[in-house]
Amino acid sequence: MSGRSFRTPESYDAERITRDMLEEFLQYRGFRDVKDDRKYFGKSESQTLYATTPTGDRMAMRVRLCWRRVILESKSLTQSAAQLLSKVKNNDWEGTIRAKVERERGEGITHYLIVQRDGDLITYAALIPILELVTIWCAQRDISISLIAQAKLGRRHKNHAMNGSSPTIWLQDKGAPEVAAALWDNSGVQDLACFPIQGVGFENLGSDDTFDDMPIPDYSLIGSDGAPAVLNLRSHVKRDQRVRTAVLDRAKGKCERAQCNAARNYPGFLDVHHILGAEKSDRVWNCIALCPNCHREAHYAPDREKINGDLLVMAKGFYG
Repeated sequence: MSGRSFRTPESYDAERITRDMLEEFLQYRGFRDVKDDRKYFGKSESQTLYATTPTGDRMAMRVRLCWRRVILESKSLTQSAAQLLSKVKNNDWEGTIRAKVERERGEGITHYLIVQRDGDLITYAALIPILELVTIWCAQRDISISLIAQAKLGRRHKNHAMNGSSPTIWLQDKGAPEVAAALWDNSGVQDLACFPIQGVGFENLGSDDTFDDMPIPDYSLIGSDGAPAVLNLRSHVKRDQRVRTAVLDRAKGKCERAQCNAARNYPGFLDVHHILGAEKSDRVWNCIALCPNCHREAHYAPDREKINGDLLVMAKGFYG
């Protein structure tokens, strides 16, 4: 297979960057014995990652990359999808995908890993059991058919899953969240981007924002000369200061947790909490302004999962 004419040099460079990130991405999430196997077809390439999971299972993951997305100042990124095949045979969509699954199962493939990169972060990494692939594709197809019939897709006239002549899996679509939900609601699917970071210097850090958003005391200002130095562990997840500013402007000095609403009229009172973790998403709809007490409850309270679930429901109102 030679390089396709519609691909630009920039797109090949972006693809290579993403593929080169994946071995370390898995290692930092507790996968062991990671082997990156690539095959080249002209300028194009295929990638399979072999690895042992944190629970000791051996996996062979066929990698598919989402479309390269260009950030425009006037438009936020609202869609994420990857092609399973370049085209179908004899207009038999489901049959073509089933044949692909059986062929790749024969090669030892156990999972698909569909990856979306934004900048220097992997924002989605959908790990899909290969036996669930057809089920998920059919569900997204049928949901899209229903939305089209109900005229809920605005100007969109084509089916999500039947993208031109290419079967496609969707990880995100702001205009049709029901389609992406057919993927994430499947009990076998995991988003590896949500796995806690592990490895040297990252033990117990997780993928949240605790260490960056909570103030860390400067111990050098306490005590007398000769006090021992203190090592502060900080995460290094890239953040956009504009997101923090927008969330604080929205909150207007008041804790956004419904059970609290504590308010102060001075800057620095509120923390910006990333509900799903800063590594997962540094967007205003994943962030909420919390007072120090509520922020610590969101990270440390025994019912923190419920707290964050409630905050996530509230944050959906900021998506747009």
